[in-house]
Amino acid sequence: MKPAARTAALLTGAVVVLAAPVVAMRSWSDPADPRIVIGAAAPATLIPGDVRDPTGRMVAGAVWTGLTAYEPRTGIPVNAAAESIAGDDRRTWTVRLRAGGRFHDGSPVTARSFTDAWTAVLRERWHGARLFTDVARVRGAARAAETGRVDGLDVEDDRTFRVTLDRPFAGFPSLLADPAFLPMPDGVLRSRDWAAYGRRPVGNGPLRVLRRSPQEITLTPAEQSAGSERGDRRDIVIKTMPDPARQYAAALAGDVDIATGVPSSRHESMDAQFPRRHLTVPGRTVTYLAFPLWDERYSSATLRQALSLAIDRGRITETALGHQAAPADSLIPPGIVLGRRNSPCRRCVYDARAAAATLADAGGPPGPVTLWYPAGTGDERWVHTLARQFGSDLKLDVRPKALPAAGYTAAIAGREVDGPFVLHATADYPSPVATLAALLDAPTGYAGTDPGDQVDRANRAARPEDGVIPARLAESSLLRDLPMIPLWSDHDHLVWSERLSGVTADAFGGLRLDRLTIED
Repeated sequence: MKPAARTAALLTGAVVVLAAPVVAMRSWSDPADPRIVIGAAAPATLIPGDVRDPTGRMVAGAVWTGLTAYEPRTGIPVNAAAESIAGDDRRTWTVRLRAGGRFHDGSPVTARSFTDAWTAVLRERWHGARLFTDVARVRGAARAAETGRVDGLDVEDDRTFRVTLDRPFAGFPSLLADPAFLPMPDGVLRSRDWAAYGRRPVGNGPLRVLRRSPQEITLTPAEQSAGSERGDRRDIVIKTMPDPARQYAAALAGDVDIATGVPSSRHESMDAQFPRRHLTVPGRTVTYLAFPLWDERYSSATLRQALSLAIDRGRITETALGHQAAPADSLIPPGIVLGRRNSPCRRCVYDARAAAATLADAGGPPGPVTLWYPAGTGDERWVHTLARQFGSDLKLDVRPKALPAAGYTAAIAGREVDGPFVLHATADYPSPVATLAALLDAPTGYAGTDPGDQVDRANRAARPEDGVIPARLAESSLLRDLPMIPLWSDHDHLVWSERLSGVTADAFGGLRLDRLTIED
């Protein structure tokens, strides 16, 4: 799998500048306004198989109902549009749909609504295609862009289809909750007018798209007709606000009900300004410092442990990263709750004296260290801070060096780097195996066999819960060898008004729009 990766109060004068653009919103708002207004960045697209950002995932989770969803407290998948999903060998899965499923245009949700939509994702090479080819490994998916068909998809009847994978994969039902696996109606699958569909998508979920413009997206309950009176609806309006500072100012002014971003300068003031009305949403992406194990200088696990002990993760996340990330104490992102352990990485705690002693045990500094990172991705914010930290605590000569982001992964895979490199991994479904499998696929040259064997055991488990123990064993082996050091994980912030209740969010779907209610 390819690597994918707030403190002082805001100046009073800046608040005036930020609040000015949102004053005009009050012209349509009043105390009895039944709409819920959300500030968020604009989605790149609303075509489900091409969704690639948090706003798109948030909208997709309300406008469509996938085959599965998952219980946020456990991460265990539950059936949604599917009546049943069976796969005794974890390689061949039979999906049976619930009866009576309908899209918002009245057309039926059938087996082909899924299989033909999945084929379109692959044929059009949309963002979600790699989940079929690299993660699920659906048979024939890699050739679908050329052949126009997928060998591993077989429709048995209007409510039943079969999916064949190239290898056992117990996480398949969890993966089916991703937007890439959502259905599309027959009309657009036949016309292939993706541009029109993206402007006004038709789903099968609890909310439907009422209207969309560059400035806002309006969603309304799917069971209400287009002719319903305005006061009878609980419409949700997503206002396009890419700047978290503007969102936060709008929430303070009462011009939006929820801000989905909080600037670094307001991190310390959230609790006072939004008491019991703010939420930190743990993320699903972790940033690591990985090692080129083909280079003999980094072949010692003791050396890698010394470097991990010398990283003051807390200071870097508070300063260079502006409270937009949390120190990592595990290889697994905190947004995954299934099988999560508290602080399994003992060498992820900053201890400069222990780091220096461990480095001495490893034979001393490895000479000049080149620290590689992808250009233009935001990593430069912290890479130079980390280099100075290594220089101060371990007396290392560390030289940060950027590579073009477009060729970054290929350069590492081609062993063109001669020092530690930045690695980002994003879990595609809420299971520890999702991250561990990605790390084992990373081009580090790591040759340990035990973690791979344990991941394979987890992928053959009868239930998600049964894969927890082998996943823990795999993580423990990796934390012992440390072919990559966990640094920090991303997270999101939400703040909201007193008129709302039911504000919930998770790492994989974001804010749950269908659960928002207005306090009477």
